[in-house]
Amino acid sequence: MKEILIQIFTNDILIAAVISSFLAQFMKIIVTHSEGKNFQWNLFFSSGGNPSSHTSAMTTLTLLLGARYGFNSPYFSITFVLSGIIIVDALSVRREVGEHSKTLNEIFADKILGKRLHEIVDVKIFRELIGHTVFEVFTGFLLGILVAVLDLVIIRK
Repeated sequence: MKEILIQIFTNDILIAAVISSFLAQFMKIIVTHSEGKNFQWNLFFSSGGNPSSHTSAMTTLTLLLGARYGFNSPYFSITFVLSGIIIVDALSVRREVGEHSKTLNEIFADKILGKRLHEIVDVKIFRELIGHTVFEVFTGFLLGILVAVLDLVIIRK
């Protein structure tokens, strides 16, 4: 067990991907604050928003596996396909769920039927920031490339 933990905590590619994700999550707080809003520390633990941490982490992981094992390796192939699935999911399915949540919240907040239903039943307010825009995914992609390049240039020299 000790050997497994040592391998996990010394896995430089895994560490770079996790750092990439953490940076993206932290940047959400900074981006929101730069838009004139108060610091919202809870954004560090949320999905959705700019940049996409899923895209950032998967881009870093994919590029570093390709650089280490070759861009014709099965490791690169697997992460490339999974990255594509994750990005498409963020842009379509999760984005659509967020739009549905926004519509349902508006119905329950603004419409007479929704207000009456809210009085009778405990209606849950749905999270609206779930998916990503193309710009948010692209920003996550660029961050992922930056972290991978920094890892390759600075850490691995």
